[in-house]
Amino acid sequence: MLYKSVTLKNGKSASLSWFGRDDIDEVVEVLNSVIHEQKYLLMNQDVDRSDSEKYVDTGDPNGMRYLIARVDGKVAGGATIIPLSNKEAHVAHLAIFLHKNYRNNGLGTILITELIDVARKSGFEIIQLSTFSTNKRAMHVYKKCGFKKCGKLTRDIKYADGTYADRIMLELILTS
Repeated sequence: MLYKSVTLKNGKSASLSWFGRDDIDEVVEVLNSVIHEQKYLLMNQDVDRSDSEKYVDTGDPNGMRYLIARVDGKVAGGATIIPLSNKEAHVAHLAIFLHKNYRNNGLGTILITELIDVARKSGFEIIQLSTFSTNKRAMHVYKKCGFKKCGKLTRDIKYADGTYADRIMLELILTS
């Protein structure tokens, strides 16, 4: 179901909708394409349809929200806020992925901004995320959206070629 239509920097239209059963195959394909780049996500192994089906069929009792972006009718990426639990129930973790053909057009900023609004309306007080120190584009977008660096895990990421990157922790405080 359509959540919102937006215009990208390149003038194209994008539609945002909540993740559903009809999106599974395309989302898995796009997510796996980003995993294969081996530069942006912690995952090394492909995700499969069955994992996504379980999420769609059972939902998330803690209130996970998953926005899908389509451009020209194709899934361009997605973003999610994942609520934490227990003494961290006031915190949500944010994650995002974009197919390489749809980067640098403002789509990441749009997805993040929308989920920040959803998190506020849902009563979360803090959004946290992490990114690799080598992902300068993501760092720029997160800072533009108001996130602040709150920590660093040194050499936490090891690439297949043997090089390392730090993992940068960021947070956005939603309440004053």
